[in-house]
Amino acid sequence: MYQSALNRSRSDKFILVVDIPKMLKDTYDRVLQSENRADSIQFTIFGSPVPDIKIPAIEIPYGGQVYKSSSLSRPSYNDLNIKFLVDNGYKNYWVLWKWLNLFNDFKQSKTKLTESINVPVLNDEPIYLKNPMVDFTSKISIFGIDEYNNKIISFSYTNAFPISLGEISFDNQTANEIVCNVSFAFNQLHVDLLKNVNDNLC
Repeated sequence: MYQSALNRSRSDKFILVVDIPKMLKDTYDRVLQSENRADSIQFTIFGSPVPDIKIPAIEIPYGGQVYKSSSLSRPSYNDLNIKFLVDNGYKNYWVLWKWLNLFNDFKQSKTKLTESINVPVLNDEPIYLKNPMVDFTSKISIFGIDEYNNKIISFSYTNAFPISLGEISFDNQTANEIVCNVSFAFNQLHVDLLKNVNDNLC
């Protein structure tokens, strides 16, 4: 290790990049009326951007004692709970609200997800369908950045989708930025180092 003992990562140096899911993309582009199609949206976040990662041990009694071994099993991850700053156009809040609405429409209490499952069988032959959730989920990436805003580490969450969107609280007596909470469920977490911090050391 070549780093100084004084070098520390800061808890306020994270950004979230959400890839817009396929079922939301056309709606998102149409509302923004932008010539350039948006593939992702960036959030300024803080809080707890990385959940617990566990591969628990199991206990094996033997000869009056207990031997511990790895279970070699990874239980499901806890939900990813994030606090983010709402932008001045409410675009980042809106895209999360619209995404959540895909799973239960606020007007009709329906979802296009079930419509994509109902596919007729032709000629009594089996039809191999892709997972219908694919178009409704996406990859979200959280980047840890250093004091020079270089991306150092990436936490990538696959097959992610929102499960809750927190309240917006207004206060006329303060001029603070609006903070909101969002929770995501996801299937896998990939962690990658993007830069060797020792490269810049003499």
